[in-house]
Amino acid sequence: MSIPFEISDVHAGFSEAKGLIHVEDEFLVFNVQTITMGMFKQSPETIKIELAALSDIRLEKKIFRDRLYIRPKTNKLLDVIPGKHLGEIMVKVWRKHRPASMSMIDDIQYNIRKRRRAVDDQFD
Repeated sequence: MSIPFEISDVHAGFSEAKGLIHVEDEFLVFNVQTITMGMFKQSPETIKIELAALSDIRLEKKIFRDRLYIRPKTNKLLDVIPGKHLGEIMVKVWRKHRPASMSMIDDIQYNIRKRRRAVDDQFD
């Protein structure tokens, strides 16, 4: 299931990014389009991040729009998503998509825990 999202502070506030996020096989997929000054749309792009490259994902519940925080293992991944990100990617998700967001987060967190256990088992 795809979840619509927004990143409001792109290009020092002159642009915003909107798109869809979903899990496909072993990837977190962003389909994103940047809109400058509310009227100039750039071509949509698809960005795939391996689930193995994520160290954490969480949802912060708000009144109208929740915030989905995605923390990659390396800061290089922060540069591929539009916007300025300090250690993690933050996207806004409307509250009505909370159940789908929580389901996606549960799946990703399960995948992260499973990979950590596999690594721990290798060193035992």
